[in-house]
Amino acid sequence: MKDTRLIVLATKNQHKIAEIKDILALDIQYRTLSDYVKISVKEAGRTLLENSLAKAAFAFKLSQKPSLADDSGLFVEALDGAPGVFSARFGRNDENRIARLLKEMAGQHNRRAQFKAAFVYYYDANKYEVFEGECVGEIAAEPRGTQGFGYDPIFIPKGFRKTFAELGPKSKNRISHRAKALKKFKKYIENSLL
Repeated sequence: MKDTRLIVLATKNQHKIAEIKDILALDIQYRTLSDYVKISVKEAGRTLLENSLAKAAFAFKLSQKPSLADDSGLFVEALDGAPGVFSARFGRNDENRIARLLKEMAGQHNRRAQFKAAFVYYYDANKYEVFEGECVGEIAAEPRGTQGFGYDPIFIPKGFRKTFAELGPKSKNRISHRAKALKKFKKYIENSLL
């Protein structure tokens, strides 16, 4: 395996970068796609895993360094799993995406939903590991809270009354879909560094 003391995060999303670093809390160096190229990788896959794999492979080929990519999505039962893999493309921005989702949820009694994340760690030519996580919860009637990003203001994790945006990063980063996937990745990295 190649040296894992430096990992390229295959994203330009500053919120995601901060979240990943905070959850992993590893004594390693990070670079991001922005350190190598101005373009972003288009998400054209039919699944979260396909998108993550494409991004991680792209970052590895570009940097020749171990790369970590994720794709995540909000899967709403009443909307047959939408927005799902299209979560980031469900509108122009977070506010627009949330408004559209709540409009499509109008009159729905079933508010169950889950966040899913698929991380791919691409560490050598055609060699990678997959780490997945999910967080079950429900959709709030209206946006609440000012912390977080994406759909955080309308997602209430199971066992809580507050949305991710009300709970804040400290709580979210213990229970979220990304946290669950990254805890598996952290264990893998720590074992590989022994």
